[in-house]
Amino acid sequence: MNLKTIVTIFFTIFLSVLLNINFNHHDEYAQALKIKTESIVSGSSAPRGRILDRNGKVLVDNVGVLNIVYHKKPNIKVEEELEIAKSLVDYVKDYKVSEKMLKNYYLIKHNNGDDLITDEEYRLLDERKISNEDILNYKLERIKDSDLEYTEYEKKIIYLYSIMNDGYYYQDKYLLKEVSEEEALKIMEQNYDSLRIVVSSKRVYPYGDTLKDIFGSIGSIPKEDSKDYVEKGYSLEDVVGISGLEKTYEETLKGKKATYLVNSDYSLDLVSEEEKGNDLVLNIDIDLQLKLENTLKEELALARKKKQSVYFHDAYSIIGEPLTGNILAMSGVLINDDGSFKEISGTMLSSSFTMGSVVKGASSTVGYMTNAITVGKKILDSCVKLYYEPAKCSYKRLGYVDDITALKTSSNYFQFITAINSTGNSYHYNMKFEVNEDNFKTYRDTFASYGLGSLTSIDLPNEKIGMIGKTVSGDLLLNLAIGQYDTYTPVELFQYINTIANRGKRLKLNIAQNDVELLNEVPLEQGYYDRILEGFYEVFHGGTASSYAKEELQVSGKTGTSETFYDNNKDGVVDIETINSTLALFYPRENPKYSMVIIAPNITNSDTYTYPFTKNISLKMTNYLEGE
Repeated sequence: MNLKTIVTIFFTIFLSVLLNINFNHHDEYAQALKIKTESIVSGSSAPRGRILDRNGKVLVDNVGVLNIVYHKKPNIKVEEELEIAKSLVDYVKDYKVSEKMLKNYYLIKHNNGDDLITDEEYRLLDERKISNEDILNYKLERIKDSDLEYTEYEKKIIYLYSIMNDGYYYQDKYLLKEVSEEEALKIMEQNYDSLRIVVSSKRVYPYGDTLKDIFGSIGSIPKEDSKDYVEKGYSLEDVVGISGLEKTYEETLKGKKATYLVNSDYSLDLVSEEEKGNDLVLNIDIDLQLKLENTLKEELALARKKKQSVYFHDAYSIIGEPLTGNILAMSGVLINDDGSFKEISGTMLSSSFTMGSVVKGASSTVGYMTNAITVGKKILDSCVKLYYEPAKCSYKRLGYVDDITALKTSSNYFQFITAINSTGNSYHYNMKFEVNEDNFKTYRDTFASYGLGSLTSIDLPNEKIGMIGKTVSGDLLLNLAIGQYDTYTPVELFQYINTIANRGKRLKLNIAQNDVELLNEVPLEQGYYDRILEGFYEVFHGGTASSYAKEELQVSGKTGTSETFYDNNKDGVVDIETINSTLALFYPRENPKYSMVIIAPNITNSDTYTYPFTKNISLKMTNYLEGE
């Protein structure tokens, strides 16, 4: 085959391929070229969805705010950018300049710092023995602190200029946020074509601080989470939920950002519009929430007038639906020394307390499961005296009690004997009561199956369990059995009373509307639950809470008091003996509609008087729930 033939064949094939590309696959290759050569970028974070209560009332909303944005033009000079910065100085309010910003500005104003480098170093650079990065580091290191002594006016210029030159060329840089309409007009009258007004959204709270720490906050992506967010398609400058419900339901609340085509001159053409995030509907009833919050404040203020309540500073309550795990209202209130109040509802996931006898439903469960309780057997309430330990008694002599009346009258003695029996021992006066970690584990595992000492899976981040005691002794096992050793959070106590009401079914707690989720079932025979539920009913009908709610409501529950200590002078050493008062209830007896817990830490430092805080809250809130 001669050369002419080879050349002819080559060009025939070449033309065939070229024609195939141009006519048969033109659109396909054109699209591929477009993808390779065009840059599509996203706008700023789109408006987030609102947060609504169960009746559609807006709890968290958005309001439009004006921002001044800088968009870099091709070939713009440093002097021009500094001139723009100077024009905006009077509008800068909150700002912060770093040492890096100050040094970079120094280089700009001093011939790029070339006089800070020696001829020898430039020679080494030419010979590639040091790098440009080394040269830059030398410059930054040799700038003296005295060289960075700028006025506040200059620092504001440095702040603005630094923002202008941060990130990519095509990005909008937010120079001024939340400016007034008057300020925005004055700025735009200066006719800088690199500046424009952008409207963004800001979270607003129609009910003030109520539940604000439960709603959470939004902000910049935390550094430690940046990798995870980038993998999900976020940009590092995006605004995200960083706490509370805003964080838990980020995927629901976040909007879809607008996208833009970057042109060769760095201008932007809109490709797709932004989309607002989805609304989040809560189980919270804001009217009930406000009533609960105000009632706590009223009673806390009244209690503080009593000299025995000088250490009573905070109180907590949760109201919900025991058969679903839904939370209808939750409030934590702190009273300051000047009589003002602070919303601290978010601390109910982490602050923990000894809850006292309110936990005895779980304690009786241990007794039934270990055969330490004989159903219906009566014993004479008394005191337990262990070797080298002071006697431990009920709050008064209660006569003969069985498993039901022991709950009704809150017999500590009954639970002490049950705890001793659960270890395989029998009580006798001044006995040496040896226990091991397994004896504690028996109680703690059972308590945890109710929610006491375990995470509730509530739909909020950063939940913590209370403190678990480390010391193992017979005396402390007895304390554990009556709620005076380990500590539990208010949400743990709420899940516990729900589990009692549900006859052993522990449900996930939900602030937002979600499906009911079963976490576990307490492995206790229903016949034993009949005994516990009867005892809890008797508490409110002739027992320790007999006047805490109207008889016809058929309320069941348990009171609790526990001895604790208070750090009076905040030196890290507890020095005042106080008492916590607690209450957990549900009603009506069959198919309960509502459940409630109330915790009053350090309510009194007196052995003879306690302000009836839990009683008053119980009466007022149950009456309110019934429309009275």
